[in-house]
Amino acid sequence: MAAAARRRRVGHQRLLHCDQPGEQWTPETLAAAYRTAYHGFLDRLRAWYGPGTTIVVSATDVAGTPALVDAARQIVAERADRGDRRIHYWYYPGSELDYGGCHWHPSSRDHELIADRLAGFLVGLPPHW
Repeated sequence: MAAAARRRRVGHQRLLHCDQPGEQWTPETLAAAYRTAYHGFLDRLRAWYGPGTTIVVSATDVAGTPALVDAARQIVAERADRGDRRIHYWYYPGSELDYGGCHWHPSSRDHELIADRLAGFLVGLPPHW
């Protein structure tokens, strides 16, 4: 593994695992704050685009942890429990990506791959007329 890739992975693991000295967040409190903020984001989308709009929440494993995937699944399940059946969860495997963009972000090639996979997912959603 290249040194730059190793640094990116270690830095991201620290962010996701909350293991910095003096860190105020625990993994549980960070996940809860993330879910709360994401629900607020979905509330704003619902208010702007209306209850008939289909929304897709996507996630992938990052830095060897399923923390964001688990949070995304939970958020979509909580919305479904509230009666919002037009929010869907979509997972895309990060193992297929090269993360060649700046600071471990997806590259242009990665974005094309993700777009192709997402298009296939969207085609499979039921139409709501």
